[in-house]
Amino acid sequence: MSDSSFSTWVAGRSVEGREIIVRSSFDPLEHPAPEGLTLLIGGQHGNEPATVHLLEEFQPPPGPIAILACANPDGLTAHSRYNACGVDINRNCDFNWSQQSEEPSGPHPWSEPETVALRDCILALRPAKIVSLHWALAEIDADGEQSTSLAEAMWAALPPAQQTIYRLRVTEIGRGQRRLQHTYAECPGSLGQWCGYGLRYPDGSAPAMVTLELPHDPTLDRGEVLPDDHLETVHAAWAADSEGYLRAVTPGVYAMLDAACRHA
Repeated sequence: MSDSSFSTWVAGRSVEGREIIVRSSFDPLEHPAPEGLTLLIGGQHGNEPATVHLLEEFQPPPGPIAILACANPDGLTAHSRYNACGVDINRNCDFNWSQQSEEPSGPHPWSEPETVALRDCILALRPAKIVSLHWALAEIDADGEQSTSLAEAMWAALPPAQQTIYRLRVTEIGRGQRRLQHTYAECPGSLGQWCGYGLRYPDGSAPAMVTLELPHDPTLDRGEVLPDDHLETVHAAWAADSEGYLRAVTPGVYAMLDAACRHA
């Protein structure tokens, strides 16, 4: 995103001192964050570089937006899922945090500077909508009933042929096959759960929170069960032809992000 009308500012620093950079359609030092803000987040896991590349190049529609393309710059540099302390920052938030997490969750909630930067950025900006990109479950995952309409707008932005690549999961019951099976045990301490279920702004509202998981293979329909080697598959595809992977996923991802920015 190279539009000169956007402001660039630092939300915090990583364990090793790298800047965690935000680009926004407003200057937070001069103006309060506008209502209806959309916040896009990538790179919580440093070994998911496609999420960073996609957000760095995304050209958003007019409207209030902030883009934090790389939340874990140390991990990105080291090609690691974790930060420089070996912590999964997507298990370090305080909603449903657990030391027994399958992924290393840190000594206590908010122990890592990267998660503190994310938390403080969200609390300062109070975005109405948050979309966080990840590899590689091929799904649109909404946390909290307030997130359902955002997820469904993103799903509707996909052409029918691309909808088969993804799965839509929402919290609201009564949606048949789209009903969310809660993932508390799978994702304790995740940013999605904190934003979708734990976070409340001073006025009592909560942001719509969607995790957009990119596909491990953009040529395959999602299906109900992913192969055990889906992460190895996407990493191998990226190593072999990162530009080819981006060409395959970009149209659908950008259609969904555009819809998220426009969603009221």
